[in-house]
Amino acid sequence: MPEYQSLYRKYRSQTFADLVGQDAASRALQGAIIGGRVSHAYLFSGSRGTGKTSAARLLAKALNCSGRARDSAEPCNKCQSCVEMTAGSALDLIEIDAASNRGIDEIRDLREKVNLAPAVGPFKVYIIDEAHMLTEPAFNALLKTLEEPPAHVVFVLCTTDAQKIPLTVIGRCQQFVFRRHSEDQIVARLTHIAKTEDVSVDAEAMQLIARTAQGSMRDAVGLLDQLVPLASGPISLEGARSLLGIADPRLLDELLDHVLEGRAAEALDAAGAELRQVVRGLMEGCRDRLVAALSRHDQAGARRLSAVLDALLHLDGEVRRHAEPRFLVEATLARLAVEVGLGEQSSAPHPAVPAALPTSPQGGEVKAPHKAGR
Repeated sequence: MPEYQSLYRKYRSQTFADLVGQDAASRALQGAIIGGRVSHAYLFSGSRGTGKTSAARLLAKALNCSGRARDSAEPCNKCQSCVEMTAGSALDLIEIDAASNRGIDEIRDLREKVNLAPAVGPFKVYIIDEAHMLTEPAFNALLKTLEEPPAHVVFVLCTTDAQKIPLTVIGRCQQFVFRRHSEDQIVARLTHIAKTEDVSVDAEAMQLIARTAQGSMRDAVGLLDQLVPLASGPISLEGARSLLGIADPRLLDELLDHVLEGRAAEALDAAGAELRQVVRGLMEGCRDRLVAALSRHDQAGARRLSAVLDALLHLDGEVRRHAEPRFLVEATLARLAVEVGLGEQSSAPHPAVPAALPTSPQGGEVKAPHKAGR
């Protein structure tokens, strides 16, 4: 029985034409390849699933492709180097996960090996994924190599947090920022994949996946991959929502109403479904209502919604780390509802809505924040 290959790996971009939504970076890289002006070091930054590693692999493939036309940057995907890179067995493409290889010893080992000649093509390409995870000594060790690299070496640093990359390293790289994909771009790509895989997916279900992925093409394709083996027949909106554990927007609207109208008991009862999806759905709904309040010049409503949105933003970050995430979500929503209700009953012009409940590093008891004296 052949090994199953995930849809994301199966449909990973193999040409620059396949690289969705990153036109500026794609044009610049292709121009550098055709003109022979490839830098010795690049920094690809941006949110997860936006094509950074795929672009780095395309760069490596194009540089070592023996069948590529001189006036084109597109790899042939047929020569020995291209085939090996597609299969992940190329000796001239070295991928390092900085999250698990972040110390100075790993970088020293890299420095010792960069001087070795390429095995097949003219270049050895090092892709350092999640580069911001490298330690300070490791960055210092890498810096010397970035300053004076061998002519046959190209470095590509990929990161989701460019602010953590030292300026001395950034200054030695050409930087490209990879943008989040739009929902239309994600839907178009998912539609192509579904058609190729002979899978029927409703347009509304596609929109749901694209919205849930929040700009990450990898996450979107991963969600579609989850649906394919679970679905028997066409995948409907309700089927996708049920299989992926995504809360119904109508229920989220009702839950947000409970919070904003100060109905704490109802807020507790309604806090169901997958927790992160609930919190993110509430954030989206609160943001939409905040924009509407501002457009109506409803300052009091905007202040209240802004405070609730701040609390939800904090909650979104905490729910992944807390030992009892459901308790945290329910307690925060109930407390927000209580504070909103108290604010509406008081004569104070600005109802006080606190930030989400803070947690201890061990995920312990949630304590109310200290209030300033009167």
